[in-house]
Amino acid sequence: MDVEELLERYAAGERDFRAVDLSLSDLTGANLSGIDLSSDSDLSNIDFTNANLSRANLSRSMVMCTIFECADLSYANLSGSDLTECIFNDANLVGVNFSGSEMFTAVLSGANLSGANLSNVGLNVADLVGANLTDADLSGASLNSANITDANLTGVKNANISGAIIYTTTTSPDGSVVRSRQICE
Repeated sequence: MDVEELLERYAAGERDFRAVDLSLSDLTGANLSGIDLSSDSDLSNIDFTNANLSRANLSRSMVMCTIFECADLSYANLSGSDLTECIFNDANLVGVNFSGSEMFTAVLSGANLSGANLSNVGLNVADLVGANLTDADLSGASLNSANITDANLTGVKNANISGAIIYTTTTSPDGSVVRSRQICE
């Protein structure tokens, strides 16, 4: 299926697109709220920048190297998906279900993950700089070498940040800036 057919069928009211191959597509700014792209869909290398995927179902799909920059995925289901190397900079991820997903080296800088379910998620080497994780569930999540500098961890449930990295910045009297790396124990 190509992008044009998907958008036409979606506009006609269809929402079930399970097991579809949309890899290497450009869906920048698309409104796909409530779409079902689950069950082994290939959504890798897609550009979803500024797209609306709120309440979408992308569970159990391959979504590697996909861009979700500034996208709205609020209350979407991405459980059990491979989200390796995905970019979620400044995305709305409020209430998203990521449980059991792999997010190795994912970039979530500035993303709003309030109330997200990140249980049993592999966030190893992920970039969570400035992310809002307020009230997120991190039960069983792995954050080894993940950068959580300036992340909001208020109310986070069952977080084990052992192995995560926090950078601190210090300005010396001569005006030079020194960054130091701290690994959480």
